[in-house]
Amino acid sequence: MKQFNSFHARLVLLFGILFLAVSVGLTAYLDRLASATLAKAAGDALYSTGNSAAILISRTLVEREREIRLLSKSHLLTLGDLQGAEVQRLLNDIRQSYPFYAWIGLAAPDGTVLQATDGMLLKQNVAQRPWFSGGLERSFVGDVHEAVLLARLLPQQNSNEPLRFIDFAAPVHGADNSIRGVVATHVHWSWVHDVLSSVLTADAANSGVELLILGSAGHWLHPYEYIGQLAVPADLPPAGQVALVDWADKQYLTSRIRISTRLGDDLGWQLILRQPAEQALAPVAKLNRQLMWYGAMTLLLAMILAYRLASHFSRPVEQLASLAQKVAQGGENVVFNVSSKLTEIRYLSSALSSMMIKMAAKRQALLQANITLEQQVATRTADLERANARLQQLSHKDALTGIYNRRAADERLKAEFATAKRSSHSYAVLLMDIDHFKQINDQFGHETGDQVIQQVAKLLDNAIRDSDFVARYGGEEFIAVLPATDLHGAVIIANKLCRDIASLDFATAGRVTISIGVAPSAADDTDADTAVRKADAAMYEAKRAGRNRVMPQG
Repeated sequence: MKQFNSFHARLVLLFGILFLAVSVGLTAYLDRLASATLAKAAGDALYSTGNSAAILISRTLVEREREIRLLSKSHLLTLGDLQGAEVQRLLNDIRQSYPFYAWIGLAAPDGTVLQATDGMLLKQNVAQRPWFSGGLERSFVGDVHEAVLLARLLPQQNSNEPLRFIDFAAPVHGADNSIRGVVATHVHWSWVHDVLSSVLTADAANSGVELLILGSAGHWLHPYEYIGQLAVPADLPPAGQVALVDWADKQYLTSRIRISTRLGDDLGWQLILRQPAEQALAPVAKLNRQLMWYGAMTLLLAMILAYRLASHFSRPVEQLASLAQKVAQGGENVVFNVSSKLTEIRYLSSALSSMMIKMAAKRQALLQANITLEQQVATRTADLERANARLQQLSHKDALTGIYNRRAADERLKAEFATAKRSSHSYAVLLMDIDHFKQINDQFGHETGDQVIQQVAKLLDNAIRDSDFVARYGGEEFIAVLPATDLHGAVIIANKLCRDIASLDFATAGRVTISIGVAPSAADDTDADTAVRKADAAMYEAKRAGRNRVMPQG
């Protein structure tokens, strides 16, 4: 009992309790912090996978809808013979462009199929099909459904589930905006398997991650084996969040993401991701075990350190007590030399404290200087990026008219040439020149000539299609690039431009006309300038033929 009341014993007990509390508290805090961090990381990884899949599904739906919508605006459908061989070839080419197109067809306004890939459903009436009634009014995207008319005509892709499709349809309007028919396609539902397989990595699949698609009616669309077999939990997390959810058999880390298509027909699909909790949080359990071992080792080391520290701090006091005992027993030559060591420690502590204060002040000043420098660098970088963006824009715009310049036209021509080489789709070039422009300058002055160029540029820019490109090519010359357009379609557009210019009232100059040379690209073109040279030659033929006219390539 006497030894327990000693200064050394009490210091050991005090340091031991202190280190025990700190060790246990720090271990518990690190465990909670690391567990929360790892759990959040697992949830973020799950959500990231699902978000990538949702974006890819949405993008695929938008691309298919846009492709059918653009097909409905093709001049072969809007102006040509709907039962002609060219339309049949066009549908077959588009079907070959995407492996999941099961069927592409064209139906008359009464529902009779006029054209179809592989002749399937030809001459049959599809007026009762939802895609036909929806496609008569607008661009239509249908929900997943089992094959009806095509079930016996198409091969079964998966013996474990029936054929299922998504329908895309769009109305075909004639030149007078009347309905000529409905063009539609059935896309194999297996494209979803392909999309999800491309997103789900092998590591994620081995970790039990599953991607499920929930339909708008609250039933499963994917995978097929879950339809009618797996109950949808009532406590799914809100869209964009991750939570632990009790499913039928066990607990899963679950996330829900809405698949937004930005289309007229909102399918209401939701992507559900789930991963067994024991697999998702396996790193957390492993970390907890490791922290327990580390905590035990730290506690042992802390107790050893507490004993040594207590011995270190108690030794000078014990020496002082021993010297005092000698004095009490009558000693006369006792030298109290222990205090010198305490003074050195105090001086050292004071010196170290002073040094730390100065270092802290210098570190704060340096940190502030770094922050100021980083802000200046960020400001200068942002200014430089804005200036570069402005220079890039100016380098592609014509200063007089505000439309694209020759440099931008050359880049667009090279891009269209490369696209045509890859896809075997032609494009057309219109080269336009203002007639008798020198006379306008000589008679009315260069200011009036500039105004004429500006008015012509504005009309051309407003008159072309959204997919087309127009630029000032030099002086009074303009160029237009028409993607996916043949000679016949280009001549129609050129004649309209020629008429619009001739009918425009130029306040000072009066009536102004243009001559247009038209040339399509060809498979044997050697470079992007080949079509331009042919259009240029055709334009000069238009000049020689009397101006104010369109001249196709001879």
